[in-house]
Amino acid sequence: MELRLIDPYGATVPGTQYSRVPAANVAELEDRLRHRVAPAHAAEHDGINGYRFHATDYRVQATPEPTAATRGTFLDLLAVPAAA
Repeated sequence: MELRLIDPYGATVPGTQYSRVPAANVAELEDRLRHRVAPAHAAEHDGINGYRFHATDYRVQATPEPTAATRGTFLDLLAVPAAA
């Protein structure tokens, strides 16, 4: 699973993209992102250039890892015919 913290304006908070998170650790990492990282980021950026940040407006985006069948390889890119 890939997890990342998204700010109220839809941007990924720098340093919060985690790939290959084991299922057993997902809840713990989501909790840390919501209750530690989001409030710290909001406090640091609130009011800058008129943007308003509040920790409750952040969300954690979870994206499942692709399976081996759907992942593809670099060689798959080479097999695609060039556009005419």
